[in-house]
This record gives sequence, structure tokens and C-alpha cells, in this order.
Amino acid sequence: MDKPSASILHERLNPGARALLGFIQPAGGPETAARVRDLPPQAWDETLAIALQHGVAPLLHRALQSGGALAGLPDHVRTRLEEERRATAFVNLRKLGEFRRIARALRERDIPVIALKGLHLAELVYRDISLRPMSDMDLLVPRSQRRRALATLQMQGYGFQEEALEYGLKEERSDATEAMLDGKYHVGLAHRRIGTVVEIHWTLADPLYPYTPPLEDIWCSAVPANVGDADTLVMSPEFLLLHVCAHLAYNHIFAFSLRALCDIAEIVRAHPALDWAAVDDQGRRHGWRVGVAAALRLARDHVGAQVPADALAAIGGDALDPELLAAALAHLLAFAEIPDEMRAAPNLMVLAGRRGLGAKIAIAWNRLFVARAELALIYGIPQHSARITLYYAVRLRDLVRTYAASAWAFSVSDRQLAATAARHARLARWINED
Repeated sequence: MDKPSASILHERLNPGARALLGFIQPAGGPETAARVRDLPPQAWDETLAIALQHGVAPLLHRALQSGGALAGLPDHVRTRLEEERRATAFVNLRKLGEFRRIARALRERDIPVIALKGLHLAELVYRDISLRPMSDMDLLVPRSQRRRALATLQMQGYGFQEEALEYGLKEERSDATEAMLDGKYHVGLAHRRIGTVVEIHWTLADPLYPYTPPLEDIWCSAVPANVGDADTLVMSPEFLLLHVCAHLAYNHIFAFSLRALCDIAEIVRAHPALDWAAVDDQGRRHGWRVGVAAALRLARDHVGAQVPADALAAIGGDALDPELLAAALAHLLAFAEIPDEMRAAPNLMVLAGRRGLGAKIAIAWNRLFVARAELALIYGIPQHSARITLYYAVRLRDLVRTYAASAWAFSVSDRQLAATAARHARLARWINED
């Protein structure tokens, strides 16, 4: 089934996407230059546009450079790829310097921290900070230390992206804040002067998600590392791989960039001694096996991830439905076409794609009727105010303003987006079959 399913997927790709996936595979070899010459100039514009949308332009540059093929590119394509790689290095250098400052402040207060995703990947996995863009910096702290970590970031010049949260951290609001934080798994903060965004996590999945990250095992297996010249902890290679796969499959239902597949390929390349039995065991025990298997299969088939055949078979990668794998890749490639507000709220895409009225009502109900403590913090009113129930009407108004146009397009007015929403719901059902 392996080869036919990969063929089905490739046959459905447009020329630009097919070219991009072929070029960013690590084993390009000397034939890369010949394939560059064979690609018509107009296809290069499409390939470049997709690479930029998905944050893999630096990887495309590396692949073409190592294959001695850069000279064969149209001048404007080569120039843009070079600019993107330099810009990625510069931005990441600044972020790593800021991480060093944050890590030092947390260490001075004896708050353990695990550097997540881009921070870990860019320097320790890709081993070249020009290759892996970071949109923000993700940090994991113990649940018991989350308020102290948030307060530490505030002292470093960071403010909450939701200003009501900042109000809620005042001592007199501590009970309401704790109740609200219990319903979240991370909080975003932005530096008031330089704009750098940090996400503080105390778990790795929304409480509503169908899988439970094994936090105790993650902390116990974390290893010391130096990131941005700062002493920190990072996940073990096995949990790093699981986290990247689960983040793609469960947190985003594949509505994410191709960069996630490249991350998987680079993790496997950088850690040839990966304990694949542990990856399989954790997937089975924590309800994320189908999603992990699908992410590994897509990475192997389309960006050349060297996942051992026996390991992929053990986790179920060979038995996956080729049509659903095709749908997952199509979803990945279409992610840039999905409105930002809907990508940030995947449950609303599930809502738009559901056919049953009861399922839609349940999702909408949970989104609207948040806990009173959270409602109080969102709107900056006392939790026990007699007026608090009136603010559910205000929340309904705000949700309609933010999401109504996109939800209508997903459900009714835009056939392509409606098909995307339906595919999203179908993929969500598939990966939650564990």
C-alpha cells in the first residue's frame, strides 16, 4: 500500500507544490540541478510562493545550494531565497538573545523551564539558525510554577496579549485567575517595547483535546541543554518527535504548514538512535497513535524523513487509509488559504464542517458559555457581580463579530472553504479513532 498511496498524493498536487516537496528532501543529490533546469520559470514563481507561505524557503535554499543548483534559478527567485535565509538568521539571533535573558530570570527564581519547538529545533536539531523560522518562543514550566513564571515575564517587560489577564493577576483576583487558568494550557505575552511574543505553557494540549500529554514523563526524561547560550532543559528526542507529530495532527488537525513535516524529518536525521519502541508505546498509551502515525507517514513519503520501515509499521503507518492521507496533505497545503481567525480556533472549523445540528450546538455552546471566572477576567468585572450573566450576551456579540463572516463562508457562501471545513471535520474524526 505504501507506494500507491504516495502516488495518489503526488498526482493531486499542483506543479509548484510537487516541485517544492521534491527539492526540500534532504537527499537531493547531483540530479537537483537537472530538475531545476526542467522546471519552467512560471512554475518557480508558484514554488517560491508556497515555500514562503509555509516557512520553508530557507530549507529550499539549503537543498538547492547543496545540490549546486542555485545558479540555475531565475534571478528574482534566487535573490528572494537568499534574503529569506539571512532574515531568518537575523530574527532568530535576536530571539535567542531574548530567550537567554528570560531563561536567566527564570533560573534566578528557581523556576524550571523546557524550551519548546522552534527554540529547541533551530539550534539543536537543524543546527543552523538560518533554516528554521520561529514565530514566537514557547516555554514549558511546571503547573505549580505558572503564576510565578508569568510574574517573572511581566518583570522582564512582557504584557499579556489579553489585557484582562494582566488585571486578573492582581492579588485580589487570584482565585478567579486560577479558575480561568485551569481552563487553559498556555498564555501568550508580548514584550511592550520590542514586540517579541512568548507563550508560557504548563501543559501541551487544550483540556478539550482528546489526548493527554504525559507531562510527568516529559519532565522526568528532559535533558539539560544550551540554547542561545542559556542553560535550559529540552525534551528527550522521543518526546520531541511525539510533540511535533501530535501538535500537527491533534492541535491543528493538519491545518498547519509543511514546516512541521520538515521538523519531523530533521529530528529523525539528527537522532539516529531514537528509541522507536518508546515512541510507539507512548502513542498507544496516551491516545495519539493514529495522528503520530499519519504525521510520520506524510513526512516519510513527502519530505524524505528516514523513518525505519519496521518502526512505521509497528505504529500503524502502513495501515492508514491512503485517501485520508491524501486529505491530510491537501489540508497542509491549503492552510494558508484558511482565515487566520479560524486557524487559531480549530474547534470552530470542526463546527463548520459538522453536519449534525446537535454537534454544532455543543461546540458553539462550549465556546460561548465559558466559566464565570474566565468571563470576569475577559471583561474586567468582579466574578460575583450581579451583572456578570449579562456579559454572556456581550461575549456572543464579540464572537459573532470575530467569527461570523468566516463561519458563514466555511458553511455556506464559499464552496471551497466549505469543502475545507468538511475535510477538517473528517480528519478530526479519523485521528481520534484511538
